[in-house]
Amino acid sequence: MSEVDPPIKSQLTLLREQSDVLERSRKAWLNDSLGGAPLWKLDYAVSDICYLLATLDEPEAIKQGKRWVKLQQKLSEGIVWLRTIDLLRDSLSKSELNKIASAVARLSSRPVSKCHKLMAKPEWVRIRRWWFGYLESLSPRDPAEVLTIAMTERAEHRFLKLRNRVLKHDNDRDWLKLEDATGELKAILSLHAASNRGYQVRASLLNDIESHLRLWRQAHARQPLLKLLSETPEVDDRTRLAESIAEIRLQERLSAHRRKERVRKLLIKSSDD
Repeated sequence: MSEVDPPIKSQLTLLREQSDVLERSRKAWLNDSLGGAPLWKLDYAVSDICYLLATLDEPEAIKQGKRWVKLQQKLSEGIVWLRTIDLLRDSLSKSELNKIASAVARLSSRPVSKCHKLMAKPEWVRIRRWWFGYLESLSPRDPAEVLTIAMTERAEHRFLKLRNRVLKHDNDRDWLKLEDATGELKAILSLHAASNRGYQVRASLLNDIESHLRLWRQAHARQPLLKLLSETPEVDDRTRLAESIAEIRLQERLSAHRRKERVRKLLIKSSDD
């Protein structure tokens, strides 16, 4: 290893770092639960934890990953509502926000309340208990001792399969699966990357792809919620307000389209490298 190569971090070290991100994101949201950015960051950290757990390739790690995915699914609708509210707050006037306040509260109350319950101390203590109990059972290991050729090949195959599928068919479900496949392969190559320049370059490209896919997913997920809002009496009976919501929906569709186009270019680049 040359003097400029970064030190190799074990999966345990990386899992603890992502656990710190979880803690900070949760606390930030509890301090200002009107905004969705901290929980969106928490969602990213949960995904990164799941990708790292997959590199351990053993039954208990798989079990822990399923627990995190289950939590992520419970939080997902509430997070999207909070991020949609962020968008509305940034896009509408104070007068317009006041007119839709009751509709937004009615539609978002249940999923956002679920987020409050899951992030509250009693539930979080339970989550911390099983998670940190698992981390304590792990010992730091050189990733080279854990990662196998077969594991890397499986991740490569899944990524390539989904890359080819989205480039050919443009199915949103495949785009969502591609985000996971990209994250899994990036995690594996990043663990290899400390001693391999080629892996460093590929991991960096995959990181760019994943970042755009995450932003596409956000724009994609907000569109049906904006449609629901546009169909409420509070909006439907007000022409100018309805036009404002329609414009926001259009901008989200365009944003999602631009993200897909950017990902397509990166996917083509990845096939050329």
